[in-house]
Amino acid sequence: MKSIRVSYPMSDFVQQNSEPCVMALGFFDGVHLGHQEIIKTAKAIANQRDVKLAVMTFSPHPSAVIKKGKQVTKYMTPLSVKEKVFKRLGADLLYVVDFTPEVAKIPHEQFVEDYLIGLQCKHAVAGFDYSYGFKGKGNMAQLNIDAAGRFGVTTVEKLEKRHHKVSSTLLRELISSGRVEEIPAYLGSRYEMEGVLEKKGTGYTLRIDPDYFLPCSGSYEVTLLNGIVAAKGVCDVRADDRQGELQIEMFHGDPFADRTKVRLHWENFIADYQMDAFHAQARFDEIELSM
Repeated sequence: MKSIRVSYPMSDFVQQNSEPCVMALGFFDGVHLGHQEIIKTAKAIANQRDVKLAVMTFSPHPSAVIKKGKQVTKYMTPLSVKEKVFKRLGADLLYVVDFTPEVAKIPHEQFVEDYLIGLQCKHAVAGFDYSYGFKGKGNMAQLNIDAAGRFGVTTVEKLEKRHHKVSSTLLRELISSGRVEEIPAYLGSRYEMEGVLEKKGTGYTLRIDPDYFLPCSGSYEVTLLNGIVAAKGVCDVRADDRQGELQIEMFHGDPFADRTKVRLHWENFIADYQMDAFHAQARFDEIELSM
């Protein structure tokens, strides 16, 4: 998979070296089951048309630039991780648009001209709630209008599991309230982080990308994986932890050498450090009523 960074204004070089493609559109934080459906749909169309599958995402999250409402500054899948997931799902091209105040002001019709027509998009695929352009005035209905017959548009409808819309917002709510055991129903797998283990006394320090979105403070059962080796332990998350570091005690011995690359799976919540002030597994609306 080729990864291409797109700055504003877009260079002629990027457009001139683009390839005919089906474009999957979205921020894709978490790359959950709904996101996977978008990419799989785009992949099927790309195969039918014998063109490349491209994914377009943004960095950072638009809310961190527009700064209206809740800002997303930590990610379930930092960009380096998303790249691996997109490649695994069959993407040939990844366009990473540097989201700046200038990009936020691009009118929806100009966004289509520059970022879709300009990159040889032959068909665009996105979720039902996708928006683009200045103040999000472009939506999926508008995308059909802006396309003006120059490329096809497919809308992937809402995906629901357990009576909830599968979304990055839902996943962040579950993670931030410690309910990591519920994640697989919406993500399709355990919530996972990549990092490097360092021996520290009787335990380990796991060094991770500081952009990862962490569960709330507490103790969690986790599984560490490296190749065929899988071992369980306890990971403590504290509000005063150093950014990009997690402290882990293994249940049995020291199964990993120093400086081992591992994947961490969040399995279950064990205990909350501040039960009197915040119950990790309560819903937000229940918390508000009880405080």
